[in-house]
Amino acid sequence: MSIFVQIAAYRDPLLVSTLKDMLEKATNPENLNITICHQYNPEDNYNLEFKEFKTHPQINIIEIPYKESKGLCWARNLIQREYKDEAYTLQIDSHMRFIWEWDRILIEMLESLRLKGIKKPILTTYPPHFEPFNFKHEETAPNQIIFREFDKHGIYPIGWPSEIPNWKVLTEPIPARFLAGGFCFSIGAFCKEILDDPHLYFSGEEINLAVRAYTHGYDLYHPHINITWHYYTRKETPKHWDDHFDTGILENQAMRRLKRLFEQSEKRTYYNWGDYGLGKVRHLKDYERYSGILLNENKIQDYTLMNLPPINPTIYNNEEEWKNSFYSYVNNYIHIPNSVIDENELYLYEFAHLRFMSNNDEVHQQALNIDEIWKNKSSDEKHCRIEINFKCKDLPDSWILELHNKHGGNNKRIKGRMPYFQAGLNGFAIKNCINL
Repeated sequence: MSIFVQIAAYRDPLLVSTLKDMLEKATNPENLNITICHQYNPEDNYNLEFKEFKTHPQINIIEIPYKESKGLCWARNLIQREYKDEAYTLQIDSHMRFIWEWDRILIEMLESLRLKGIKKPILTTYPPHFEPFNFKHEETAPNQIIFREFDKHGIYPIGWPSEIPNWKVLTEPIPARFLAGGFCFSIGAFCKEILDDPHLYFSGEEINLAVRAYTHGYDLYHPHINITWHYYTRKETPKHWDDHFDTGILENQAMRRLKRLFEQSEKRTYYNWGDYGLGKVRHLKDYERYSGILLNENKIQDYTLMNLPPINPTIYNNEEEWKNSFYSYVNNYIHIPNSVIDENELYLYEFAHLRFMSNNDEVHQQALNIDEIWKNKSSDEKHCRIEINFKCKDLPDSWILELHNKHGGNNKRIKGRMPYFQAGLNGFAIKNCINL
């Protein structure tokens, strides 16, 4: 059975070794139809090594000079346009390693789910990390994708890899909430129904695909054994945002688009999404009930925070009771510049309180030791940062740091916007914190 393999590669010297490893370890390499969006700089040394694949009968290469590239989602969209009705599709990154007979194992795993009546399963995960120069094929724990935090814009949930509990005794894939763009295996029709949205840049791609796939009738699963490894850090390799200077604009435009998609849970305003909208098999709210995440409100249920498997419990009497089971979740840093508070004056204060406000109402408070405020100085020594991690009923829009004078003198109060409101995407301009 043929597999349409999708690889978006941006100036990646590991592309060649990824292709070799994938072909060598496949049970039936002749069944692989590989399309690569090769975003290249002709001065990169690895291009000479890549030449041998340019005439490979099973490899289709979309050549893009790196300066003309418009980002990850745009590149993946170009690849999907090359789909030729293959039975399956595998989307991966260009810096991977595989287990032996990975193609047979993936097909059997997917088909075992279809035999159970799951018509359109997706196998997806964040593979474990590997180092290219000392990689050894050993049994490795597979990962699930758990909720970590909402992004700095306060728009979408960020997933994070975590070892699947009791993975050694599992015999089948487990349900998943999230989708990983760097490893995703499904039926071939996925390429037609869930095209990557080229209007997105990089961030938000995965939750966009997860929500749209779920509403089109796809079901998400994590493989119960490890199929691939992924080289995550790649500090020595140029990234798209290193070579392009308009990425901040592209990212802001993408975040506005993603926010509009999530607003469909509550609003019914018309917008022509073309090939990139929600499906009609399920509603966006069905995904929110399944995952325990309110996308348009940045709220989450305790069940999801505890990394328990979906489907989330639905034992609620009505819509209001269900919504009241959600909390806002904050996992971020507050930055306080030296211009607002001087480290040398901290001896005046005995303790501090950090209060979090939503529409001028306090939603959370935490006590701080004075020494905590400056324990994490920035590398440029111009500000300190305070790590915050809590849940509350309403997402705070601002914070107030109160320093209490140990000698009964005047207390000091400092106010600032929450970090995720500093991008201008929620009606707030960029603002520094100020003395009150």
